[in-house]
Amino acid sequence: MFALIWKDLILEARRRETVTSLFILGVLILLVFNFAIDIQSDNVAELAPGLLWASIVFSAMLGLSRTFLVERENGCMTALLIAPLDRGSLYIAKFSVNLLLMLVFEAMLLPIFILFFDLPVAGKLLNLIVVIFAGSIGLSSIGTLFALAALGTRARELMLPLIVLPLQVPLLIAAVKATSMVLDGASLGELGIWGTMLAAFGILFATVGWLTFEFISVD
Repeated sequence: MFALIWKDLILEARRRETVTSLFILGVLILLVFNFAIDIQSDNVAELAPGLLWASIVFSAMLGLSRTFLVERENGCMTALLIAPLDRGSLYIAKFSVNLLLMLVFEAMLLPIFILFFDLPVAGKLLNLIVVIFAGSIGLSSIGTLFALAALGTRARELMLPLIVLPLQVPLLIAAVKATSMVLDGASLGELGIWGTMLAAFGILFATVGWLTFEFISVD
């Protein structure tokens, strides 16, 4: 499993295609929102969280299937599936790589987000990072779970968002609400049900993915 993670990270470090593409798309989405919506100092805490997560989600759809697509293009997918390796471990490896790539992309996007919307994040940045990290676990876990299944279809670029986005609605609601509360000055302990949903979603789908990937990963 660790060899698979290391291999994917080395390949991505050499190409830099996925993170660069995610970052450019994320910035473009934020740029469009910045000019399309009249955001003032009195409503920025209400609007900015939704815009941030819209940018993250739509950008992530571009990159979640990349780790499997590379294996299929190189003719390695069948070898991975017939290898004497627990497919749950294969899921954890791909999930970990997707999560790391998302975190790198978000680390690049967050300063742009703060700059575009002139957000006062002093004393709130650490809590904001924790919320984004928890949301990223949920996005990566469910995206990785269905990325291989969508990859086997003809319209794979269309199928993955159609499958994943409806399932991510509870996560996105919780992520937007938690982010809004953090920007308003709430601590992590004050997030209540939204923080619980955010954490539970990631744990639930990471576990479900690990247990069921064997039945989904049919080449």
